[in-house]
Amino acid sequence: MFSFLKGEDSLHAAKSDIGKKYTHNEDSFFIPEADATWAITDEKIDAGGRLYLLCDGMGGGQAGEVASSLASGWLARDFYGDPKEEIPPVRRLAELACETNARLYALAEAHDAYKGMGTTLVAAHVRDGLLSLVSMGDSRAYLFRNGCLRQLTEDHSEIWPLYTSGALTKEELRTHPRSHVLTKALVVRQDLTEDDLFMATESLEEGDFLLLCSDGLTDMVPEEEIRGVMMKKKKMAWKAQALVDAANRHGGRDNITVVLVRA
Repeated sequence: MFSFLKGEDSLHAAKSDIGKKYTHNEDSFFIPEADATWAITDEKIDAGGRLYLLCDGMGGGQAGEVASSLASGWLARDFYGDPKEEIPPVRRLAELACETNARLYALAEAHDAYKGMGTTLVAAHVRDGLLSLVSMGDSRAYLFRNGCLRQLTEDHSEIWPLYTSGALTKEELRTHPRSHVLTKALVVRQDLTEDDLFMATESLEEGDFLLLCSDGLTDMVPEEEIRGVMMKKKKMAWKAQALVDAANRHGGRDNITVVLVRA
């Protein structure tokens, strides 16, 4: 799966790859382009700002694919269908994440095939130089500015507190055997609230790039190597493909999805 805007001044590029281990892809993403499936038009995007979503599904059978694709689709549809401009985008995204969680939980309860499904979420809204972020799980958002790569989100994982306390380095966090044990994800609980989500806003500068990615990238590729790809004076689509190729070169043990955004 590959999507990008053509031309020298692309605003975004996205690439999703199955990797080398699995036979199906449980990752999903949304980029702000007209989509008849979710009733999203160019006019709605112009009015609502640029929304980017990335979800990494989990669960047996095709349940992970269902959770991730519906989470990204429903959230995008509802955001553009009723942006509620009187509410700050970060609060609106958090509100919709909770509503999406309730819908997915009800679906999982109603169908045996979907029991145990879940998904991570990272949502990024860009408008008028302001980035609004909402996330849950271990999919991440990074800011690349002036040659520096900085993680903006926090992982909802069992060992993330060991990193924040200084007991683990970022590289040790990446390779730790418990790195995949999540403490939070969509559909795990019915009564999700905004307090369960990571929420943040960030002022953007000209020349900034945003990277959203699933753990299929960050578990495989050290951040310094990701930074090296971002440093290249190449088109966005080239960088997206290069990041996926790097993850597969390092083993490709999971689905890999990257979304690159020019601020």
